[in-house]
Amino acid sequence: MRVLLIIWIALSSMMIKVDSFFGVNYIGMSKNEIKQMISENHKALKLNTVNTNDKYNYLKYEDRINEITVLFFLSEDDNCTLVRLMSDYSNINDILDDLNSIYIPIDKSNWKFKDAENLIINLEEGDWFFTITIREKDKE
Repeated sequence: MRVLLIIWIALSSMMIKVDSFFGVNYIGMSKNEIKQMISENHKALKLNTVNTNDKYNYLKYEDRINEITVLFFLSEDDNCTLVRLMSDYSNINDILDDLNSIYIPIDKSNWKFKDAENLIINLEEGDWFFTITIREKDKE
């Protein structure tokens, strides 16, 4: 019984804490600031430098435990312009709870920041996984 408790505690501490992930505005952060923030606050996320696409400037982090991938798309001067989190559906209820508690819901798949009116969060549901995108709102 004690062994199971230790394993459960170890696995729990390795999981990405989604609410603290979404509680930070990464848009505008530099590449180095993102790396530091992730390494200090999300130890379960590991930088993937093996599978890269030279067409885009981005950082790719993966969490094997929760099946989460996070992409930080960067401008030419290495500042974050878009964040994309992809996950299987086992995480959707927790992520929706976090989004609804941290941001202002617009509808069932869109939220806005409380302190940054120019940013929007979008949920896109796919067949096998869902995607959360954080980006600047389109200019109208």
